[in-house]
Amino acid sequence: MIFELIRNISKEIRSAPRKVQHLSVLVLLIGLHSLFLGIFIFFFTELFYRLFFSANIENFFYVRQAGLFLFCLGLFNLAIIVKMKSHYYFVKVIIATKALAFLFLVSHAHLAAWPPIIFAAAMGDGVMALVLIFFYRRAGFSTEKG
Repeated sequence: MIFELIRNISKEIRSAPRKVQHLSVLVLLIGLHSLFLGIFIFFFTELFYRLFFSANIENFFYVRQAGLFLFCLGLFNLAIIVKMKSHYYFVKVIIATKALAFLFLVSHAHLAAWPPIIFAAAMGDGVMALVLIFFYRRAGFSTEKG
């Protein structure tokens, strides 16, 4: 199933116009980022917390739930690429999730054990949203109806 998804994504990217290829590759990278970060947080929860926060976890449930959410979000992003030409409007959902992640992280960084890492993550999400907007418009989808 994974290999079929990879094959379909590769086929879709190669067959798309150049500007859509750029958007698809960006969505692929963002999807892989979410997927692998989710796996890392879910399966290596204590290491993640020690590495980024220098703190012990008191409640694994919510941290692992966040990991699972990121994993699912990554799968969603990869699924869009398989039919980017007909599902391009879902890129707006990815943009919205990145913008909301930015707002959430900036407004809640003070609650973290080490706020600078949260601000760095917020900047990453903000940059991803802005770059997605740029490539989405460049691909010509912003003028499409739908």
